[in-house]
Order: sequence, then structure tokens, then C-alpha cells
Amino acid sequence: MHPAIARSFSEFVQRRRGWDHRAALAELERMQWEPLEAVEAVRMERLRALLAHCARNVPFYQDALRDVGLDPGQVRSAEDLRALPVVDKRSYRAGYERFFDRSGEHPFDQWVTSGATGQPFAFRLDRRSIAINTFAALARGRRWWDLDHGVREAMIWSGVRDVSSSLQGRLLAARRKLSWRLKNIVLVDIYNLDEAGVRDAYRRLLRFQPRLFRVISSGLYRFCATLRELGLDGRALGVEAAIYTGEAFPPAQRRLVEEVLGCPTVCEYGCGELGIIAFQCKTGGLHLSHENMIFEFLHEGAPAAAGQPAELVVTNLNNFAAPQIRYAVGDVVVPSDARCACERSMPLIESVGGRSHDTIRTPAGGTVHGLFFTHLFDDLPEVHQFRVVQKRLDRLRVELVAAQPIDEAALGFIRKSVSDELGGADRVEVEVVQVADLPVNRGGKTDWIVSELPPESP
Repeated sequence: MHPAIARSFSEFVQRRRGWDHRAALAELERMQWEPLEAVEAVRMERLRALLAHCARNVPFYQDALRDVGLDPGQVRSAEDLRALPVVDKRSYRAGYERFFDRSGEHPFDQWVTSGATGQPFAFRLDRRSIAINTFAALARGRRWWDLDHGVREAMIWSGVRDVSSSLQGRLLAARRKLSWRLKNIVLVDIYNLDEAGVRDAYRRLLRFQPRLFRVISSGLYRFCATLRELGLDGRALGVEAAIYTGEAFPPAQRRLVEEVLGCPTVCEYGCGELGIIAFQCKTGGLHLSHENMIFEFLHEGAPAAAGQPAELVVTNLNNFAAPQIRYAVGDVVVPSDARCACERSMPLIESVGGRSHDTIRTPAGGTVHGLFFTHLFDDLPEVHQFRVVQKRLDRLRVELVAAQPIDEAALGFIRKSVSDELGGADRVEVEVVQVADLPVNRGGKTDWIVSELPPESP
């Protein structure tokens, strides 16, 4: 299908659903080159308008603003937001209706998150927020790579087939397949990446010749690793870039994918409730969508320094239907104070480290974040994928996927490094094993930190 026809169909669907993003895309593409001071002035104007709306129409924030004595009209910087409480999914579960706009002036849709945090939730999202934060921001990022909507695209994704075994689920999956095909997208089922499934997908993609992959990270790795094992030429697919999302993507996996496909991997970082948080440009910078959101990086509740792993807290400037102010996403990222060589004024983050709950507990009562394992395996390129399972406080299992057998010296190094970090071999038993593959969850992702311990007492 011609890209222009596919793009027109995609835009038609978005207009029908109230998500027309075209004007917002033009605005984002203009603002990315504006001086940071000019963008900040616009952001503060939008923040004051959001807070004023909350003071009039949103019960939770009416109380919160009154309790701290914050006048929306007097807000001058993002630092003023620190007087307000940080909220998360637990806050919403305790009384989400108190976050709803009572004016009824902002059309909305319900979007259910995938539950990557282990807490699926149905968010009320302003349609304007969906159009700007999700579709306009994604289109801008794709256009940085000259891969606008409508180009031949392959997706390794969940939702390709029904897993509920219901008639309604099967019909929904069929409708989704048809819609995506009309958008010039070929779907590959992330649940069917065994050798037979990969051979079938490879044959289809060889005929289709996708210019772009947009994929869940671990699915792309499994696809490319299997291509290599089968001796199939990934470069013959003609892919120009592979946009990955949904999970952290360890460097060893990215290297393997880039070798197999012969194209760069591109980070798209976001979540269903907020849209695109950051997108990687051609010069490698991971740019924050700061026109749409205000970002805070917190370490133990205080602002983090550049280069320091931090919990991400976001204020969505576009969701008036159920405002998200100082919303803790549940991710750990590494902020940066660098400027990108592409000369866009958009701020950067160094990396996305995973979920803030991706931690291992130690016998001494401390925690070790999953980033420790990511950095550990950065120095072991033979390790392509890993999963850490904590069965007891004093017992850990580290599962590794690699193209070749891992030698005993490397396994011993991993075992010692992990046990030392958790308190020593006399306190923690660490089992390190090489496996053929790792399981995927219902969302098609691989949980790389798994705790079988009971929850800690509050």
C-alpha cells in the first residue's frame, strides 16, 4: 500500500476518535528548536491554567491546593509543585473519582495500562492529551528518522491474537489486525517466536520489506536471536531502524539486534497513561517531551543530580479530564544536564533503568535495584538476556541466555559479584544457570526481576 494512503487512513481513524494530532505535531516540531527559556514560559502558562482548572473543578486538588496555600496564579516555576503531594496508582485506587474533572468540558477515553508495574489500571485520559502526548509526540520522533506513519512497518507486539478465548476477544483481535494492515503494518505475534513462528514471520517480512520495526524490546531480541540461530539473513528484510519500547533493552541485546538487522535501534520511552515521555534522535540523544510534561527526578524524595539514578515524577500539562500532577510513573531513569549535538532544545535523560519496584531484598534489610544487574552484564557481552528470581531472602537464581555456552570463569564472576552485593556468600546462596529462553508475561514482555517473597510490612 502506498504510504500516503496508509497515513491518510491512520489520520482518519484518529479524527473519528477525537485524537486529531496534526496541528499539535506542527507545534511540537516548531517548539523543539525554540530556546529553552521560550519553551519554559509556555510550560508555566500551561501549568498555571491546569492548576486553576484543578482549583475550580477537581476535588482532590481543590483540597491539596488549599491545604498547602498554593495560588495557581502565583506559580512561577516547576519547583512550586513540590508543595503538592506525589501520587501514584495506589492514590488513584484509593479514590480515583476525586481526581475527575467535574465540569464535564473535557472529552475523555478510558485507557487500561498493560500492568508492567504489576498494577493494571483504567486511566481517564483527556482526548487532547492522547492526541498531543501520544500521537503527535510519536509522529515527531518517527519523523526524526524519516519514517512517518504510513511507511511499511512491522510490529512484534502483543494483542495480535486473542488470549482470552472469548468470542469478543477474537473479534477484537481480528478487527485490530485489519486496521493495522490498512495502516501498512504487518504484525508478528510476540507469543509465537519459536523456530517455526520466526521462520513464518521471516517469510512474510521478506516479501513485505518493512522500512521500520516498532517492537516490544524482548520480542525483538528473541526474533533476531532466532534468526541468527537459524542462519537467516536479517539484513535482507531491508529494515532502516528498529524502534523499541515497553521494557529496558540491555546493551548486549541491542548490539545483537543491530548486527542481525544491520540498522540502528531507537529508544521510544513512554507509558499508556502519559504518552511519549522521551524519544531518541539520530545523534543518540534521548529527548524528553518537555513541551507536554514537567519532569522531576527524585532520589530518596529529594531532587537527584545529573547522572544519578532517580525515580521519575511527571506532571501532564494536557490531561484536564483527570489531572496527573506529580505522578510517580514507577520508573527509574538517569537524568542528564548535557546538550544534544542535534541542537534541539529538548532536555535529555541518559537512560531508562527499569521499574522502581525492580529490586532485590538483602538479608540485612536493604535493597539492590535491578540496575546493578544491567551494569554487571554490560561487562559480559556474551550474556544477551537475563532474569533474576528471588525465592527467599537468602536464595537467588540468575538465569542467563547466550548464543554460546558461558564459561565457568564468567559464571563464577557473576556468582561472586552478586553474592558480594547482597551481603556475601555466607549469607546468600546464588545459583547462576544458562537457559535456552525466558518466559513472557501476558503483556508479551519478559520480567527480568521476579520476587517470590511476601510483600514487606508497611
